[in-house]
Amino acid sequence: MATPAHAQIDSEVVVSASAGYDSNPFLAFGGDRDVASFRLELAPTISRSDEISSIRVSGRVEHVEYARLYDSAQNLSASVDATYRINERLDVAARVQIASTISTTDFTRPVDAGGDGEGLPPPIDDDITLLGDRQRRNTASAQASLHYIASEFDDIRWTALVQTQRYPSSNNLEDSDYASQQIAYTRRLNEDITLGGVLVGSISNFRNSRAGDAKMISPQLSFGIRLAPRFEVSGSAGLSFTRTKLAQGTSSSTTFAGNLSLCYKMTLDNFCLTGSRQVLPSAIGGVREQSSIGATYSRRLSERDTIQLGGSYATASSPLTGIGGDFKSIRGYARYERQLTEKLNVFASAGYSDSSDDFGSKRSNVQGVIGISYRFGGVR
Repeated sequence: MATPAHAQIDSEVVVSASAGYDSNPFLAFGGDRDVASFRLELAPTISRSDEISSIRVSGRVEHVEYARLYDSAQNLSASVDATYRINERLDVAARVQIASTISTTDFTRPVDAGGDGEGLPPPIDDDITLLGDRQRRNTASAQASLHYIASEFDDIRWTALVQTQRYPSSNNLEDSDYASQQIAYTRRLNEDITLGGVLVGSISNFRNSRAGDAKMISPQLSFGIRLAPRFEVSGSAGLSFTRTKLAQGTSSSTTFAGNLSLCYKMTLDNFCLTGSRQVLPSAIGGVREQSSIGATYSRRLSERDTIQLGGSYATASSPLTGIGGDFKSIRGYARYERQLTEKLNVFASAGYSDSSDDFGSKRSNVQGVIGISYRFGGVR
């Protein structure tokens, strides 16, 4: 791959240390679950970019030590993102990611506002049916996309995604494989409005049982509206048609599917409201309607001070076929960060989360964290 001589290289390692309090960090049942915790996190990143290509390699290593009750926890992840412009009309992009994590309620890191609306929405990262199990989840995913500009007003985007999920220490959770493809056409009517169509198809496969495997296809209409120079809303809406394998035969179901993004971005303020509904495999078995809506708001108080507020509400329905319950999850958080020097920051965060099901079981957690982070490296 030929690249110009003036490519930009950026490498850094962010080291963070924090101390916190949780009333129930793993959303377990029973009382006397409050505990102090100590976190150490390393997040290295290296990237290279020029006029036609870019590549970014990043990772995260986290160690959490609890003062009592719980064993220490380690979370690991790594990803590679690459883009390449073949010509003026065609771009390609790819992303590969692996992770090994224990599901917990953690508000120590800032949340990206997101909302660009491009590509294929991945499976919901926080599978709420997993909350409270304190099980390690190993995931691997790969995504590739092609973006073709057919004319001044028309463009086409194709995206494919595959993901595996494994639970090595659990006999109760379901290992699964998931694959999906999306083709999207967009027509720009004027400077402020776009309309189009989206066709999504997916396959969900449970490794331990044939019952519950599913195929889904979802045609949707898409739109994008710029209400003001820095205020945009976009999304899609349609139906999902799902065929699920049973012990004997198959079952068909039809549900609503779609996504929404509403973002307002100013010099000092950023706000995004996002929502989605997808048919996805769940950790406790069966494909379900998994829905989420969330909002993030950040404001730069000064050159050195930033605050961020956010919250989300998520649901996972009973399996489209089979026996099971509904799940609900609520999360809310606030974060303050101050830049002491060019590379040294301090932060404080507070959050609340709870999980409940239709059997009347509800578990909640309150978390408070203070910490410090230092960035090594920079652009060259």
